[in-house]
Amino acid sequence: MYEVYFLVVEVGVFHRYRGVTAALTTKHDKEKVLGPALARIGISIQVIPFDTDQFGTFSGEITRSAGQRETALEKARTGLSATGLLYGIASEGSVGPDPIIPFINSDLEAIAWVDNDLGFELVEIHQSTDIVAIQEKVRPNDSLENILKKADFPNHALIVRPEKFPGSVFKGIRTLTELEAAIVKVASENQGQAIVESDLRAHMSPSRMKNISAAAEQLVRRLETICKECKCPGFGVVEFLKGAECELCGEFIQEVVIGKKYGCVKCEYTEEEIEKRTITAANCPRCNP
Repeated sequence: MYEVYFLVVEVGVFHRYRGVTAALTTKHDKEKVLGPALARIGISIQVIPFDTDQFGTFSGEITRSAGQRETALEKARTGLSATGLLYGIASEGSVGPDPIIPFINSDLEAIAWVDNDLGFELVEIHQSTDIVAIQEKVRPNDSLENILKKADFPNHALIVRPEKFPGSVFKGIRTLTELEAAIVKVASENQGQAIVESDLRAHMSPSRMKNISAAAEQLVRRLETICKECKCPGFGVVEFLKGAECELCGEFIQEVVIGKKYGCVKCEYTEEEIEKRTITAANCPRCNP
């Protein structure tokens, strides 16, 4: 049976999504944050308890075959196929070294919306370095005190797995007894070693669930925004505008972001927002190499 998650809300302005139901493909309790966000514009969600592990796992025993955006969209399409509903939502996360500050971790959350009524799909991306994500190689009888502190254990659950697959994998670990037993078991199969890492599934990681909530709010803001031309929901940023001259030397710097281009998901209507047309000498690679 499918679980239907309803919230009663007041929507100040009529929206074409008010009163519709969207399929949410998840088995990791994401309805707890996606439901309240979507309810702001009158959308209820129907949870589709699909085994989303087949799209890939954080622990690595199943590799994600498609990109993050496409995987989020494919999850949403799966919910539509299972229910026949016109609207679908799903999210896909990726955690790894931050592209700007590589020695800290970054959580990239892609949240997909599929509208089979109006015939469009969109994906919003939220990035945050506020994520608990550790990975350590251990042996039985190693001290775990520092690892558990960094991992915010047991508030955040842990995984114990081999360095290379195949092998035993233990997930959702929240007690020291379970953790120590899992390390002994995995190490016995893998030359005395085991990998202990954060369980980054949404229902096991409060910090990641917080980021999914932020991504959902971002998506709702996008869906709330109506195209001035065709009145379709989902008007939002489609491109970052780049390229400005240095106000001192006149050098044209292509890489600098000067504004945003907004567009419709259905028609060709766009708007541009220019935040600056020149850059200071302090930000010029020629004046300040």
